[in-house]
Amino acid sequence: MVLGGTSYHVGRAADWNDHLFDYQGWAWGIYFHVGDSLVFSYHADVHSVVVASNRELYDACSSTPNLGLYQSGYEELVLPVAGTYYFFCGNQCNQGMKFIITVDP
Repeated sequence: MVLGGTSYHVGRAADWNDHLFDYQGWAWGIYFHVGDSLVFSYHADVHSVVVASNRELYDACSSTPNLGLYQSGYEELVLPVAGTYYFFCGNQCNQGMKFIITVDP
């Protein structure tokens, strides 16, 4: 069990609200580890968080099937295992509101 991981606020000041923000650019250069968490803060009436099951679904902006679909406006998602994670907005994925991360042990 990993305790005390780092918490990352997705998009910094842009939050998870701006489809013009470079979320992939934000994620590059961050070394994520098991136990870290991603904080998504967003307008729930406009945005959501989808954790895609694989790269193909991510590329197609397909929200089903998924590893998680969140719509509350605030999520703190712990990264439980090493691997690749695919995140996108269910409403604005096709406008580029998406990013991929790799989580190390």
